Amino acid sequence: MGRASLQSCMLTGLAILAAGMVRAEDPTTADGLARQAEAHRAEGKLEQSFNELLRARALAEKSGDPGLLPAIDAALADVGSAGEFDGRAREGWARALDRLLAEIGPGQERTRAAALNTLGRLRDTPDSADAFRQSAMLARRAGDPALAATAGINAARRLAAMGAPAQAEAALTEVERDLAALEDGDGKAFLLVAQGIALMDVQAAARQSRGTLARRSHDCFVKAAELARAAGDRRTLSAALGYLGTLYERLGRPDDALVLTREASFWAQERMAADLLFRWHWQAGRLHRSQGRTADALMAYDAATAAIRRIRSDLLRAYGGYGSLFREAIGPVYLESADLRLRQASALRGTPQAQRHLVAARDALEQLKAAELEDYFQDDCVAALKAKVQTIDPLAPGTAVLYPILLPDRLELLLSLSDGLHQATVPVGGAEVGAVAASFRRQLEQRTSSRFLGDARRLYDWLVRPFTPLLEAREADTLVLVPDGPLRSIPMAALHDGKRFLVERYALAVTPGLSLMEPKPLSVQQAELLLAGLTESVQGFPALPFVESEIKTIHGALGGTVLENRSFVIERVGRELNAAPYSIVHIASHGKFEPEASDSYIVAYDGRLSMDQLERFVKLSQYREEPVELLTLSACQTAAGDDRAALGLAGVAIKAGARSALASLWFINDQASSQLIADFYRRLATGVPGKAEALRQAQMSMLTDVRYQHPGYWAAFLLIGNWR
Repeated sequence: MGRASLQSCMLTGLAILAAGMVRAEDPTTADGLARQAEAHRAEGKLEQSFNELLRARALAEKSGDPGLLPAIDAALADVGSAGEFDGRAREGWARALDRLLAEIGPGQERTRAAALNTLGRLRDTPDSADAFRQSAMLARRAGDPALAATAGINAARRLAAMGAPAQAEAALTEVERDLAALEDGDGKAFLLVAQGIALMDVQAAARQSRGTLARRSHDCFVKAAELARAAGDRRTLSAALGYLGTLYERLGRPDDALVLTREASFWAQERMAADLLFRWHWQAGRLHRSQGRTADALMAYDAATAAIRRIRSDLLRAYGGYGSLFREAIGPVYLESADLRLRQASALRGTPQAQRHLVAARDALEQLKAAELEDYFQDDCVAALKAKVQTIDPLAPGTAVLYPILLPDRLELLLSLSDGLHQATVPVGGAEVGAVAASFRRQLEQRTSSRFLGDARRLYDWLVRPFTPLLEAREADTLVLVPDGPLRSIPMAALHDGKRFLVERYALAVTPGLSLMEPKPLSVQQAELLLAGLTESVQGFPALPFVESEIKTIHGALGGTVLENRSFVIERVGRELNAAPYSIVHIASHGKFEPEASDSYIVAYDGRLSMDQLERFVKLSQYREEPVELLTLSACQTAAGDDRAALGLAGVAIKAGARSALASLWFINDQASSQLIADFYRRLATGVPGKAEALRQAQMSMLTDVRYQHPGYWAAFLLIGNWR
């Protein structure tokens, strides 16, 4: 079990508990409101908990209770970082806790312990284990076994994730003494569940069968279920039974596991705990599949994804900012469902049932891709655009959509044509595809040799060649890729069939999902353009002298408003976008997409334009009938091998509310970049049919220029979203 598996049920150690206050439910007192907030935090009602803590803090200030304020502040950091209600990123909350720890005086060991526990969770680095262990030590010294157990469990989980199972097991041995000191009730059952899961994590990290660990985990779950049943705590009862089922699944007892999983599902349904319910439906799907009950497995997976849809925004808050942990925690539900559907479709190839399985598999992965985008940008940007979004099925003649699906044991390809979906299976695992893709990207960026060709041909053979006869028979001229994982960070244009590049055969585009802004043609003759760029060196970034000719060429062909150098300031960009209905926004400046959207930016003359600012500015005109047609970022880059950063690049059009974006995967020679971009606009102005074809022709022109023949100069530019 990965370290993300406990996130949704792990007690985070609210500082209110650490402050040792008497339980109260009087909402007119600070401690009563704080206790109420603690209960709502445990139920996952983050916003309600946060607002109650704010009111509790105001009451504590009014009543002159300085001893309570640090505890409430630590709790606000815990809840606020989980829900991000005031816009502060996790690091902002962590810095607030650093200041709080510096201010906490002697005699407040409980509050210091709680703050350290939350700080360890927020930072989530190898140093977190030390913070958790220090928190546990202080809590024991202060006589708070519940907080000590919480911090000790967190320390053990972090140590197990770091590959230190012996130290993790030692930490859990101390936790057992903390739990023994707790009276039945007061959250003991919940802590026993967390202890049982941590013991399973240690077993997994040890990479060997340890019967004693399994028995200790079993005893934790059984005792937790007993306490929860006696207390009428249906949520914790569901967790205890469900994770006991998980243990039995690992021990090869599927029948016993399924009985427990069904009961856990019942109690989760009774409690309306969708965050637990999706886990138990998912677990049932795995168990049915292992026993060959395909129909039952598919029903269970469908129920799991339906439960996730109901709580997806809460899951984004629970896992948001942890990057790949979100995919590790939620992704397997969708991937396993799609895997099973694809196997069924392959067995039923050529039948109507096969087509239904293919569509269902694709739809399951579409849900995951949408959730990943929302996780990256930390908002519901995809869901918010549904009113303006339509699926790209059915496709126009000549257009094909290629959907690679990377699975552990094979590569599945779906090709969408006007007559439906077609399937091909390639016997190469996702890890191998990812390794070759990373090598391909590295070789391309060097631009000094043709060593990339080997990887280019392998990727072509895996991704395109299986459908080449079908594409030729249908006379396809436009190929749209819906990339996954490591394929997001490579340019399909540079794939090679042994004779020519893929861009020599097809106009190419990428889209983060099969839904996008309405694919209508761009009429550049009537377009309003905003052209912004930097030629000077600012903020330590090198000058881009050829941006001047790039903007001059575009302006000469299509007109528009120009913001260059000192006039390209953040406030002016917002003012311009608010004042006129621009349909093309072109920004020629340094930019970078990082693994976290909050770290991604575009350089303006007076500072860095964040993705949130860009979204707000572009959406200033959201009340007009038409969105921005094209957003161009002509000098941006993503980190090599970082598919999460590439996900941000792929999703920038959706984030900004634009129908399409033109952007680069890596920074290119300034002169080459400006030449290609200017040529792209010239071709649009002369009536080339569609943005994808205009980009193809501009790239083909570069390919014939002896200075820029290497694809490292021209392949990095991607057309994202609407290709027409």
